[in-house]
Amino acid sequence: MNERLNILMIHQGAELYGSDRSFVSAVCALRERHPFAIIDVVLPKPGPIVGQLQPYVTQIIFKPRGILRKMELKASPWRTLQSIASAWLEYRRMFRAYDICYVNTIVCISAIAALRSQKSAAYVHVREIPSSLVCRVFRVLLRFSRARLIYNSAATGVAFGLPGTVIHNGVDAPSRVQSIVRRCSRLTRVAVLGRVNPWKGQQFVLDALTALGHSIPIHLRIVGDVYPGYESLLEKLRETAASCRQAVEIEGFTDDPTAHFEWADFVLVPSIQPEPFGRVAIESFAMGCPVIAAAAGGLREIVVEGVTGFLFAPGNATEFIRTLERALATTPDNYTAMSTAACEDYQRRFTVQSYMRAISDVVLPITHAEKTTNLPK
Repeated sequence: MNERLNILMIHQGAELYGSDRSFVSAVCALRERHPFAIIDVVLPKPGPIVGQLQPYVTQIIFKPRGILRKMELKASPWRTLQSIASAWLEYRRMFRAYDICYVNTIVCISAIAALRSQKSAAYVHVREIPSSLVCRVFRVLLRFSRARLIYNSAATGVAFGLPGTVIHNGVDAPSRVQSIVRRCSRLTRVAVLGRVNPWKGQQFVLDALTALGHSIPIHLRIVGDVYPGYESLLEKLRETAASCRQAVEIEGFTDDPTAHFEWADFVLVPSIQPEPFGRVAIESFAMGCPVIAAAAGGLREIVVEGVTGFLFAPGNATEFIRTLERALATTPDNYTAMSTAACEDYQRRFTVQSYMRAISDVVLPITHAEKTTNLPK
């Protein structure tokens, strides 16, 4: 394979949530595999992710159009469709200059549709599990693109029902963590980290605690923010939190959530719809922190009941409260065992190195010539 490859990588966000960090790791993986390649990145706007990408890319191009946003589509359907069509034409012209095109997440619909006409190698990294109707629409789009598909979990692959490669996400354990395995005699602190939106379950958790009618020994911390235009979700969260008998903190987005993982006795992933993967769960494992999670989607591939955490039926408030109380009643010895198991599972399956190696093996497989060249002398 020619070292002087032209690679284009397209992403839908500019922050540092889970899919953003996974995108940075993918870019880094391709840069390590081909240090002399031209790697250009397309983002919708400047943001915190830019600083993470700059050491690895040739240039960053900002294109706000061509990404499907539900609120924009509802507010102005015709204008949104015009923008998507215009972006599709732009991508068709742009792709001609590249040997490899990698599109991260299915909401980059203009770029995915434009892959159809290209002779370059094309990849779409599918990180979502939409509703069944929406999934059928995206399935048509993905078939039309003729791109090779990468899924972030087997659950995501099953939802789309198209051939593809499953690559679980990977994360880095923070270097400043001195001792991964945890020992705790009194469990009270529970953290929910991630984008605030209806299906992620933050409101579900507060509603369940409020309806309980009595206090349980829990200090809950919700960390994350909303997409622009969805500020009402955050307002409702704060109103509900004020009526809870439990201690509840609501904090905004942070690009370094390490302190929150260190603070928590358990990390809670309460998604009421199937989680495509569940990156927060493996970030928690990297910190030796057991997880309480909704048993749906990719989370069932990560959390082992009673070993690395606890599982409950998604959206079932009664079972959620019962599971939460069971987790908080874990004995110190069992908690230490769970912390150890979580850390070991992270090391075995979810390191950033294993993720990067898998991405580069799919997108930039090593040829026989490269293997020969890289043999020790």
